[in-house]
Amino acid sequence: MKRQVKFGLLSAASLLPVIACATTLFAANSLGLSPMMDQQTPIPAKTEARIQLAQAGGDKPVSYADNQANRGSKLYKEVCTDCHGDHLQGGLIGGPPLRGSAFDKKFANGAPVSALFGFVSGMMPPDAPGQFSDAEYADVIAFLLRENGFQSGAPLPVNSDAQDKLIVEK
Repeated sequence: MKRQVKFGLLSAASLLPVIACATTLFAANSLGLSPMMDQQTPIPAKTEARIQLAQAGGDKPVSYADNQANRGSKLYKEVCTDCHGDHLQGGLIGGPPLRGSAFDKKFANGAPVSALFGFVSGMMPPDAPGQFSDAEYADVIAFLLRENGFQSGAPLPVNSDAQDKLIVEK
């Protein structure tokens, strides 16, 4: 009943998450990171240099620990479902899909996992980005990786230098 009321009433207050999400997507697009945009936008030189350095420094495939993905699943259900859907298919208020080809196109392209981590931890959730610990963001990313068919193994590190050495590629 609470969910029906939440989405059934249209008021200025109920539009705030949509506006926040749109603002986040606009900002992400300006960084060349928006998962909703099909066209290629230029990546800032600093980001491009970091990606190139990371790719040159390591080509070890990303992995995560099963317990990380389990914790990430719980946090995703609490915080991310309204925007991105129960099954990562895209949500009612405009969050893009985080599973399948949409995810693969934007994040499973051989870039270091630090790029994905930086995007998620710096932009999500749109109404309060950066509100979680690095470990909690790593848990959510582990969940996303698991749901997108990546292999479990060593825990996903929270350290950006270690993340730079792990590539997200199928």
